[in-house]
Amino acid sequence: MIDLINDSKKRNKVILLFLLLGLAVFGFAYSCGVYESTAENILERPGVMVGFSFVGCWVLIILAKLIMTPLLQRDEDYYGEGGDDTDA
Repeated sequence: MIDLINDSKKRNKVILLFLLLGLAVFGFAYSCGVYESTAENILERPGVMVGFSFVGCWVLIILAKLIMTPLLQRDEDYYGEGGDDTDA
């Protein structure tokens, strides 16, 4: 599996890829005339809310993985470094 947490070069490439992909999707949707109607009309189209929810869920999962994992993950020997218990 791709190690996006520890390898900053791969992580930056993936972030750039997602930004470019999002820009391409936005450009395609804009050229199709999706943004010419009001928000109420867009949300009433079949499958739009399902697609919006699916994409939003994956964005939350990916952001949580990329941002929270480095903040919360500890080394394997984190609990073994102490040395306070050797006195007893």
